[in-house]
Amino acid sequence: MKVVTKIDEIPKLEGPIALTIGVYDGVHLGHQFILSKLSKLTRKKGSRVLLTFSNHPSTFLTPNSPTAGINSFEHRLTLLEKENLDLVIALPFDQTVANQSYEDFFSHLRAYLPFSYLVVGEDARFGKGRLGGPDEIKAMNWESTYLGKQTYHKHIISSGAIRNALQQKDLKLAKKMLGRPYSILLPFESQDVIVENEVQYKWVTGAKGLSLMPPGVYAVDLYTNEKSPTPAIAFYNGSQNINGQTELDLTIYFEKPIQNTHQVEIAFISFLHDELDPEFQTSSKANLLETLKFEFFPS
Repeated sequence: MKVVTKIDEIPKLEGPIALTIGVYDGVHLGHQFILSKLSKLTRKKGSRVLLTFSNHPSTFLTPNSPTAGINSFEHRLTLLEKENLDLVIALPFDQTVANQSYEDFFSHLRAYLPFSYLVVGEDARFGKGRLGGPDEIKAMNWESTYLGKQTYHKHIISSGAIRNALQQKDLKLAKKMLGRPYSILLPFESQDVIVENEVQYKWVTGAKGLSLMPPGVYAVDLYTNEKSPTPAIAFYNGSQNINGQTELDLTIYFEKPIQNTHQVEIAFISFLHDELDPEFQTSSKANLLETLKFEFFPS
């Protein structure tokens, strides 16, 4: 999967070209359904392309109350790489994009990407004032498909619904909508890990701009480039700063060293209980991790 950050960087692609456009925050089952349609349209030949934004549009349109992401941009690209795409166009959502009419936007895009198919969700709107609705887009010179939302047990699958599930610490529902456990991807440096004793390791880390869950203690799996995840417990606390941006603090305890990786994916498995002080006695932390193994990290 190739990634470009400007329209004039788009390489020549094998046709036919099937395109989808959207933020794709979460890369949830609804998004995956759209991406599967691209593959059906192109079959073994042709190219599958996603045009997305490196920042959520709300960070520009409503900077004092931006929408927190389910994933970071880097994590989103990692997830998209598993979806059989040939090209991702990741543009910054800025003044230029916000002020473009849908006619100008597509005219400029098609000069570099002569796509034959456009596949989007039913609520997709394009251009300044969101004036490019289904009727306007379907009148243009390509085949356009608007797909209805996917559901899980009468729950409409959407990025907003997943954020709401996380706010209610409903990790089971979030998992069903995502098609995988909810997780975050963070940079990792082994020197940041504190060795408390021969079987107790502590990693203090954090992130900004992500959707928040209630403070508390969570059972998590740590994924690196090793075959099996490392079970751990995470003391989780989130807040919002004066700029409206979310901030997440994590203190994670685990029992074996993490090596030879520059990033760790933290998958949230279960909410355990309300927040505890992560600095309580080391023996108690070790006992907590030990007692959680069978129930939350079955072999």
